[in-house]
Amino acid sequence: MHAIVSAAVGAFVQLIGVVSNLSSAMAFVADRAPTSGDFALAAIVMSSVIVGFACCAWAIVERLRRIASDGVKNLQLAHAQAEIRFREAMISACPEAIAVLGVDLAAPLSYRGGGALLQACLAGPDSATLATKLDVLMARGAAFTLTVRTSSHPAVSVRGCAIGSRAAVFLRAEDAARDSETDYRAILNALPMPVWLRNRNLALSWANGAFLAATGTATLRDALTSDATLDRSERDLARAASEGHDVVNAKRYAVIDGQRRALAMDLRRLSDASVAGIAVDVTEAAQAEARLRLNADATADVMDRIETAIAIFGSDKRLIAHNSAYSRMWGLTEDWLDMHPTLGDILDHLREQRRLPEQHDFAAWKHEQLRLFEEEAQHEEETWHLPAGGSVRVKTYPYLPGGVACLFEDISERLSLQVSYNMLAQMQRATLNTVEDGMAVFGPDGRLKLHNDAFARLWQLSESELSGEPLLTRVAELCVARTGHDGIWNIVAEAANSAEPARYSEWGKVTRSDGRILSISLSRLPLGATLVIFADLTDFKRFETGLSEKPSTAA
Repeated sequence: MHAIVSAAVGAFVQLIGVVSNLSSAMAFVADRAPTSGDFALAAIVMSSVIVGFACCAWAIVERLRRIASDGVKNLQLAHAQAEIRFREAMISACPEAIAVLGVDLAAPLSYRGGGALLQACLAGPDSATLATKLDVLMARGAAFTLTVRTSSHPAVSVRGCAIGSRAAVFLRAEDAARDSETDYRAILNALPMPVWLRNRNLALSWANGAFLAATGTATLRDALTSDATLDRSERDLARAASEGHDVVNAKRYAVIDGQRRALAMDLRRLSDASVAGIAVDVTEAAQAEARLRLNADATADVMDRIETAIAIFGSDKRLIAHNSAYSRMWGLTEDWLDMHPTLGDILDHLREQRRLPEQHDFAAWKHEQLRLFEEEAQHEEETWHLPAGGSVRVKTYPYLPGGVACLFEDISERLSLQVSYNMLAQMQRATLNTVEDGMAVFGPDGRLKLHNDAFARLWQLSESELSGEPLLTRVAELCVARTGHDGIWNIVAEAANSAEPARYSEWGKVTRSDGRILSISLSRLPLGATLVIFADLTDFKRFETGLSEKPSTAA
């Protein structure tokens, strides 16, 4: 502060010095001695000069400030104009008309006729709904999307949102659909199936080329004039659809190109009460379905003619098919089986009727039966011995579409015959064992069917070697290995394979390699079997020889 005061005082002293020098100069110019008035005049002149310089400096500074201020304003104006042009470009690029509303909804800002279109919407049939949405938008800023109608537009999409203290409403009339209608019709015309449209009076209003070809009309005008139909009942279906009942896959038959075709018709009611229809040719599917039904009926007929009881259960364990033998075997009524009971229900019912094998734990046995429907289950054959005395062989197979197929065969008579056969075989064997001669029966296939104990002892064969119906060649090999090769079994083989076995009967006596004397008798039995009888004459021959030698010895 002191330095500032000192500088100001110094400047003031210098100014006084300058004024004093100026007054002396003025006096010198006037050619007179300096006076006090000269000093005052010099001070005034100097003050005027200083004030003039100060005014010039102030003017220059103000000018510079104005120039700077104008530059800033011009820059701001340029930015504002660029922003306005950008927003206008954005608004121009937007396909929708825009109306910006104030608080009082008066004189809205309008872009591309947005204000006029909004007024038309407020005057249309949906004005109440639109006015309510606008009120809520102005009051609370709640955005909305709505479709309304006007007198000149069937549909106007209205979208409203709050922007600051104003409400912006975007409107778009759905007139573009009319421009693209031709494209849709071109697409429908390219479809191979008939497509048509009936108005609210059920009169034909449009149809594609496939419809025209199916109805035999040359042009759409002809079809509209004659009100063509694919089938006489198609108009009734259209009436049902116009009443709000969608008609889906209503199968009808029509003659197209001279051929009777099956058509699946689908008719739907549109928003303007008109009815759109499409027909799909399902002739091949209908024929395949008919063939499948015929095959199913034929299969069912064949199943009914089979004596084996058959039952097929689906993947849900319910009975889906059976033959009459199944119902007869288990005493089940057709009416009850037609209700498609489950396998569990059938097992419970048969248990109540005592038609199932007795089980210590029926629940566990039933669970094992139901496990057949599992993918990893083993399908094995089993035999059920019923309390009434019968026996049933049960076979299960996986059913290809899903489930299990069960076959039930009554083997009671077979088991009885098998028991009788075994008893008869045992009786025959016991009878043959009472005969001292070795006897063997070879079947037409060359296998040993029957023999007695004397045959095994004669040829030194064990029962294990003779079991399992060995071939004649195998029996011959074993015999030759025990007694030596002597040609006996060649005779037996020739007789068994001969077409004239009579000449081999009562073959006679042969001597075996071990010295035993055998008598061979061969006979052809019914069904082509061959009976071979070996009589051991060795002891008899020795006794006969001994008797013949005694008289000579006595002589």
